[in-house]
Amino acid sequence: MHPIDTPRAPSAARSVLAVDTLPERRLGARLVTRDAQLGADNPDLDPFLMVSLYEMRGATFPPHPHAGFMVATYILPESEIGFVNQDSIGTRNRIAPGALHVTVAGRGVLHEEQPEEEGRLAQGFQIWIDLPEAERERAPEALHLAAERVPKVALPDTEVRVVLGRLAGVVSPLALPTAVSLLDVTMAPHARCELPLPAADHAFAFMLGGTLDAGWRRAEAGQLLRTRADGGLLALAAGAAGARFTVFAGTPLPQPRAMQGPFVASHPQQLLRFAADHAAGRFGSLQPFGSA
Repeated sequence: MHPIDTPRAPSAARSVLAVDTLPERRLGARLVTRDAQLGADNPDLDPFLMVSLYEMRGATFPPHPHAGFMVATYILPESEIGFVNQDSIGTRNRIAPGALHVTVAGRGVLHEEQPEEEGRLAQGFQIWIDLPEAERERAPEALHLAAERVPKVALPDTEVRVVLGRLAGVVSPLALPTAVSLLDVTMAPHARCELPLPAADHAFAFMLGGTLDAGWRRAEAGQLLRTRADGGLLALAAGAAGARFTVFAGTPLPQPRAMQGPFVASHPQQLLRFAADHAAGRFGSLQPFGSA
């Protein structure tokens, strides 16, 4: 993990690059998402390939493959219910509200997650995180951080759950192959806070509720506040209703990427090999939930 709170000379506040409104996408009757995806228009999301805020009320996706990157599921603490999770390397567990589960897909794995109860609301993030090129074909593994093990930092009128990374000397118990931070923040009305971040890291805030001011820009629920890598402090002020948001930050990976569906590769030949391995059954097997 990278230190985001080591002593340093006074740092300038980061400037805001953009505030993006993320349209709501309805994928069938049971799933609504707001998605931020890495692309030519927003290279500042790197090393995050996608961050998707979802509301899900029932089984949506059958077992499916991943290779070449990490898939993280963070269930918001306020979610009514959690997920049940399984994969082809033998993992079968519950992701409770407030917990984080990471599937390091590596050279290939089959995966399935579903809300643990039909009809009730599961809310959270699915996060696709790139792997360093040298790690793309590592053995797949599952990493889990239970809700009760997520450390908290109390700042004036602000509470931060340190899901990944570190803040004010408090370190998440979970370390990933890619250096990223995930800070789940709740600010009281009119609260102010400064979150130290490495000046070279990419960082953005995904708004869940209330309003948030950074510099001269304001963000509200359903928006993404993207910052420039030009300062070591993320200086924020909540509006009259407070602010509820999650900060994603990470060291960018300036490396080639070939992406297609559930596979992320460093070159087209590797992408073809992932697809061939999946077709040949080398990702293992997985019986869908409820098929016994």
